[in-house]
Amino acid sequence: MHRRANRPRVNRSMRDVSLLAPADGRPYVYHGEPLDVPRAIEALKGALLHVSEALPGRTQLLQQTALALLTRRHQLLISRAGTGKSLYGDSVFSQFEGDVFKAQFSQGTRLETILGGLDLKQFHEGRLWHNTAHSLVTADFAYLDEFMNANDVVLEAILGILNERRFQQGEQQEEARLHTALAMTNHLKFSAISEPILDRFMFKASIDPAGDALNDILIDLAYARHHGRAQPPQHRIPLAALRELAAIVLGDHPDRRIEAAHDILFLKNEVIDAYVARHAARHQAAAPGARPATDGYVSPRTKAACRDVLNASALLHHRDHVEKSDLAALRFVLTIIPGNDRALHDPGQDIFAEALHSTLQGYTEADLETVRELTAIAESFHLYLHGIPIEAQPAHRGLIRFVLALIGKSSWHDVTAETFLEALRGRTIANPRVNALREEILEEVQEYAGG
Repeated sequence: MHRRANRPRVNRSMRDVSLLAPADGRPYVYHGEPLDVPRAIEALKGALLHVSEALPGRTQLLQQTALALLTRRHQLLISRAGTGKSLYGDSVFSQFEGDVFKAQFSQGTRLETILGGLDLKQFHEGRLWHNTAHSLVTADFAYLDEFMNANDVVLEAILGILNERRFQQGEQQEEARLHTALAMTNHLKFSAISEPILDRFMFKASIDPAGDALNDILIDLAYARHHGRAQPPQHRIPLAALRELAAIVLGDHPDRRIEAAHDILFLKNEVIDAYVARHAARHQAAAPGARPATDGYVSPRTKAACRDVLNASALLHHRDHVEKSDLAALRFVLTIIPGNDRALHDPGQDIFAEALHSTLQGYTEADLETVRELTAIAESFHLYLHGIPIEAQPAHRGLIRFVLALIGKSSWHDVTAETFLEALRGRTIANPRVNALREEILEEVQEYAGG
């Protein structure tokens, strides 16, 4: 007890259930009724909160899982044995209808384990053709245990399925219906194949087995109820409902969209850049020349896909637009989330908090209004550059009215490249980062205009 009393206190500042908080304060329990979008959102949150009853201290992890499910992306859990990873995966996927593919990897794992065995009839005819029934290709969800133990050949074969949702091998071309994969590993390794694989896992968490006295007793109480076995609900959430929510988040829904103002997207990128810079500086100060477990690199693919995370955060709050508050959800992508809420404090969360705070403090509302104006000019210039007849397109009318007012023209037909140059040159912008944006847009217009 004396050892525990002297342990560093856990930082609770970022531990909450804001993304999973029920709209009316009471978790929604799905009983098999038809689900419209608002009910589907609450059913998803209620299902994940149900998982938290069986696995105490996983609220941060469950919020990250909610974002993975809504963005149709994948989650990697890093931890030692005995931390409930299998129970977590079984519990999450048991909340939904759909086929689950499970595999445990080793250096000896063969392609057939993942893609399905070879069709012997096709083989005797000289073709390598996998029977993909009950494989990763035809699964809705996947649980991939000891994932990083797989050999590079197997890891490479999985790449297209995880990201492009497509299995391609010679003549065999199949669409994969995989919604979300949950992978487990007790270590990270870096190779020419494994690093692209890791980038496919937009969400990563590390489960520290060390908790505290409260954490231990909560686990004991939960274990007395489930004895280490997943407890599926009486009514699973239809896969179609989850897919509809994901379609809204990803901009694929025919009737519903989530909008994000240009200044919010600008702040998204600024937060990411600030986090990467702080991460690199903190690591170099602590261990010059050493390579961290994760180097803080954020690929252009991930940076762009962070927009989907903002959309998911907005949807979980029943909004059709992204707000500044949604930027906090970026930590679930940029950092390796502590999978145990009551583990020791993680400095990585401080780096993100600092990056978010400094970014929001660095721009006044006037700065953000200028960003909106500059990005509107940039967007309309690209439309002008490609000769798109935007005056006849309803989707662009609001943009054009806004830009025409900015550049002092009454008709789009009066606009030339010189018009954009005049609008950009005539601005005095005090904020250096916003002025840098103006300079970049101006340089692009000058390249086209030849001046």
